[in-house]
Amino acid sequence: MLSRAEIDRCLDTLQDQLPNLRSDEDADFDFLTFQAEADRIRAGAAAEDLEHIRGRLQAMLEQAGLIPTDAEAERRR
Repeated sequence: MLSRAEIDRCLDTLQDQLPNLRSDEDADFDFLTFQAEADRIRAGAAAEDLEHIRGRLQAMLEQAGLIPTDAEAERRR
């Protein structure tokens, strides 16, 4: 199992890679690669760390503008 510090380092690395997962040609985001790396991190984590990982992943995607924030989603309803 990965320690919380190791999980955070993996998540930091994934966040640093976000710009590389965008296609220069059409601004598409490579969700499959992102998901594969996220799955790898989750697979190495203890059950008690999964919510922390989920929150970090969601925050990454929100900050990159790839998914709406909770507030934005609520305004759209």
